[in-house]
Amino acid sequence: MLQIAGTVPQDRLPVQEIFGPVPQGEGPYTGRCACFIRLGRCNLHCPPCDSKRTWDASRYDLSQTCPPRAAEEIIEAASEHGAGAGIVVVSGGEPLLWQGTAVWHRMLTALPGDLHIETNGTISPNEFTTGRVAHFSVSPKIGRMGAADPAKRRIRPAVLADFAVLARQGKAAFKFVAADTAEVEEAARLVRDSQIPRDRVWIMPLGDDAAAWTAVGRTIVEQVMDHGFNFSGRLHLTLEVR
Repeated sequence: MLQIAGTVPQDRLPVQEIFGPVPQGEGPYTGRCACFIRLGRCNLHCPPCDSKRTWDASRYDLSQTCPPRAAEEIIEAASEHGAGAGIVVVSGGEPLLWQGTAVWHRMLTALPGDLHIETNGTISPNEFTTGRVAHFSVSPKIGRMGAADPAKRRIRPAVLADFAVLARQGKAAFKFVAADTAEVEEAARLVRDSQIPRDRVWIMPLGDDAAAWTAVGRTIVEQVMDHGFNFSGRLHLTLEVR
């Protein structure tokens, strides 16, 4: 385990929130009924991150924003929030930080339905995780999203190659957040270098409200289409739901 995991008891996972049922707001499963489990801690530090309460110890007391919870508590709470009725999305933070723990194994084994993992693409899934998870949403950090971390920390070619294999198998999709046309080109170079299938790539405009991401979207959508990528909005911002 990484050092950041040391502050959490071995039989617990840090949980920032569990909510649902809500429509998945982004990527290829937009609109699907979903329960979200947002775990704490991350190995990156993205300035525009909308989930800083999961990792930013300079602003938050993570023991309070992400209290440790047993697998059984997580499963019970997820069931109360729609798990089993649709997809279950395990997000973060970076959830794959915890895949070496017994509590992760218990949680993934017992959660009902199709499990999805949202990851920043810096940690390869192990055999158990790959076998249990139906879909990985892989979001490498580029441009403004990656500005706080060196490229060698946030872009790991061997890990991206592992996820590219899963993408070719239909088990993963890549989502890049882009603030302008230059960042779309940055994503395109990474897609090419990592041999990621273009039809498994979604580009999502940067913006923390509907007006902001719509404005950015208008400036990049034509370029996204020219590359043969998919365009992702943020349905939850449009509808003003979680």
